Amino acid sequence: MKIRAVLLTASLGTIVLHSLPAFAAQSKSLSILAGIDDGGVALGANLDVNDSPNEAYGGYARVFSKDKEEGAPAIFAFGAEFRGQTKIGLFEYYMSPGFGVIHHNYDDTRLLFGPSLAIGMTAELDKNSSLGIENTKLYSWAGHYKGLIKDAFLAQYRMSFN
Repeated sequence: MKIRAVLLTASLGTIVLHSLPAFAAQSKSLSILAGIDDGGVALGANLDVNDSPNEAYGGYARVFSKDKEEGAPAIFAFGAEFRGQTKIGLFEYYMSPGFGVIHHNYDDTRLLFGPSLAIGMTAELDKNSSLGIENTKLYSWAGHYKGLIKDAFLAQYRMSFN
């Protein structure tokens, strides 16, 4: 049994070490998002790896403030996403479906699971940066609350690097 564990660990290590140079060679982008929502401040970030000029994959995180007077819950969401994108001139249009976890806090704390959808556009500032707007939708399929949990527009600054 110990020999199998050692062989499995060595095999996985070899696969990871051989895939690191390919991962390092791919272009990556970091997006910082900010806006004002019903609850107040809304912040977010995306880290994506460009698989091709029209496809990327990665992860997202979003934080929304709580305001009981407005009926807005505090939300922290994170998950994985796939981004389909097309560039026309200086503008890039994209759609990012994903799936993740939502920490929902209003009167009580709930953990929710469900899809996400981000649709947006950016305008290129230079070769490695762009500025744009994104509409983020967070849904819950499992948990106490179901359906659309958050729909927000956020300003976006994206940096690309290798």
